[in-house]
Amino acid sequence: MTIHARLAALPTFPGAISGGVMLAAVLGFTLAASTSAMAAECEVSMEQTWLSDLVASAQVSGPCASASIELVVRNGVDDVVWSASHAAANLFGFDGVADADSMGVALGDWLGDYADNSSSGRLPEWPEGADMPDAGEFPFYVEEGVSRDVYETLRTADYPMICYIQGHESTLCLVQQPGVSVLTNVGAQSFPG
Repeated sequence: MTIHARLAALPTFPGAISGGVMLAAVLGFTLAASTSAMAAECEVSMEQTWLSDLVASAQVSGPCASASIELVVRNGVDDVVWSASHAAANLFGFDGVADADSMGVALGDWLGDYADNSSSGRLPEWPEGADMPDAGEFPFYVEEGVSRDVYETLRTADYPMICYIQGHESTLCLVQQPGVSVLTNVGAQSFPG
């Protein structure tokens, strides 16, 4: 008896074939549905007030799985005081975003609940002689070009500051100084990711 004849003689072989065909059809449908979800466009925009007098607006564009976010922050007279571009996939809170509705929720959290309106007095102290601020378990990475003297001046002045999520494990902190037309990027605070 040949192998084909033996397989054909098994009572479950025809059921296994039709089950295999059914499984392949289901897998094909699932893959098509997931490809369709990945290709869903996420065209979403939102605004949020930051530091009581700034308007942060975010425009999301592109397929949800690879969408980019254009962030523009304006003052009360519509001057741009900060702008940045971020890949949504690289930001905490945007994992698993598959459609415009879930992108809107994630974007609202990012601009609102996750953004920390505080003051530069909350920055960790940068001790004399140290390479960086003493932030304990979660380091604070000072922006390139910001010296210890500038950092400590900003910290002790206790200016308004907004920190927003810039990655999977850190927030970017921007200080609003009187008489300065743009927000000052002081650095990034890491958080558990």
